Amino acid sequence: MSHRRLIRSVLSALALSLLVTSIAAAATVSSEYVLHGYEYYATSTQGRFAGTASGSSGDSATWNAVINHTQLTTTASITGGYADLATSNLVLIHGTFAGGTVELVSQQDGCGTQTYAVVGTLKKVTRSDTPRRGNGDFSATLTHYRISVLGACVVYSASVSGLITLF
Repeated sequence: MSHRRLIRSVLSALALSLLVTSIAAAATVSSEYVLHGYEYYATSTQGRFAGTASGSSGDSATWNAVINHTQLTTTASITGGYADLATSNLVLIHGTFAGGTVELVSQQDGCGTQTYAVVGTLKKVTRSDTPRRGNGDFSATLTHYRISVLGACVVYSASVSGLITLF
């Protein structure tokens, strides 16, 4: 075999292996991720969350979400924001919130914990490994941990767990 044929064969094999690896990586991005994390910033009209996720296909991810909403009382409407995931397969996923609700589910007496159901719809969901766009759902339980400070209930920490579904 000539030197040029050998180089061409090696380059062809390398290109094929990269293609197969890319296809395999794209195939292993999950359609669902179980989320766990914390609220790291909040106002009466915005919550920011981050944490880790486990995918239904065995991959994992880190995630970040910013959820804009109407004034939070016992209920609020989601008005915008976004959710990002960075998977262990090096695929970045991004979607914007198209709507949804935040609803108080339970509240302990006094300044005990508050539990909210957060349900949102994601649109324009993109993945860094494909030009295709899709949609998704975000469903989580938000728990506010509160304490009384000078007679007022103050949230000192908040956790979130739930599910993000991509389609």
